[in-house]
Amino acid sequence: MVSFTLTEEVFILMGKIFLLQEGNELVEMEEREFVSEDILQDLIAKYPNLLAGEQMDEDEPRKWLLVQREQILPYDDTGLNLFHLDHLFLDQDGVPTIVETKRSSDSRLRREVVAQMLDYASNSLIYLPVEVIISNLISKYPDRDQEELLFEKLGLEMSPEKFWEQVKTNLQVGKIRLVFVADRIPTELITIVEFLNKQMNPAEVLAVEVKQYVSVDGLKTLVPKLVGQTAESRMRKSIIKNKLDETTFFEHLDEAEAVFYRKLLDFAKKNQLLIKWTPMSFSLNIVRGEDDVSILRGYCNLSSFGQTLFTTVGNISSKVPNGESIVNEYKKGLENIGKKVADGYCFDIAKIDDEQSARFYEVLTSIIEMIKS
Repeated sequence: MVSFTLTEEVFILMGKIFLLQEGNELVEMEEREFVSEDILQDLIAKYPNLLAGEQMDEDEPRKWLLVQREQILPYDDTGLNLFHLDHLFLDQDGVPTIVETKRSSDSRLRREVVAQMLDYASNSLIYLPVEVIISNLISKYPDRDQEELLFEKLGLEMSPEKFWEQVKTNLQVGKIRLVFVADRIPTELITIVEFLNKQMNPAEVLAVEVKQYVSVDGLKTLVPKLVGQTAESRMRKSIIKNKLDETTFFEHLDEAEAVFYRKLLDFAKKNQLLIKWTPMSFSLNIVRGEDDVSILRGYCNLSSFGQTLFTTVGNISSKVPNGESIVNEYKKGLENIGKKVADGYCFDIAKIDDEQSARFYEVLTSIIEMIKS
């Protein structure tokens, strides 16, 4: 790669780069395919800025922390059948980012790699818990303090515990990023990426071209370019970047769900629960000393989850003495009301009848008292 000085300029034209060096010396460089896929993978691992983070988000350019190259990912409960992700990165918002690299000459870059990447995404939400990501990061940087690492790589000034809570939340709600990288992205893949970006939310699908240019005397430079991010997806991303508020949330609810959520928020205020708004949802939290213990998370039609309510139990287990027994009581009390998910229940609000609603608030009241005491 080339480090340009302030006196150098680059012109790109039809598969060529013209590097204007000091003294107006023009160096002509032609586009060349990478000799091997492994070279491109290695460059992405060593120089993650090639992922064009500043093009993904102009206001807040994405920064990258490499968790693992060739990240192992099971795809069934046995743990014996494994995928190998080319790269797993985290950005400064704790969004897991899966990167798959291919050369343009690889015919799999059309359809096969898309199916492969969607397999990676769906299985990472099930078989790649945050504890495994933390373990892999410690293995990769055994002598590094996590707080210093987050500051150096991501520019963050926060505790590792808070960051990992962000990562866990992103995994729970399906907020991940899939990035295809190649020296040339075929039109068919761009079309697929644009379509997926319209349909998938909060997950994001992108493609990055990393073109290599070589001069006759062996000088090389790399030029990354983001493709597949439509104006619509950029606008949607801009909208959800800001936190929701109560008014916007209720504007995106149907009538029955609005009635349910109004009662729930009134209950929260009466019981002095802390309501936290995010770009996609709200959470209800019990203030306990210096800790906020989350117990519920609600979504509206702005989210891919739709008008759905989830229990959240991770904070109870980690922040409350005797938390595991409280979690068990919480789950037991709601088992005939909601649908079981990974670490609790989700609720189809429109299907909760009066008897279930009464039981729901009875359980909540009990859990709140147990956590506060």
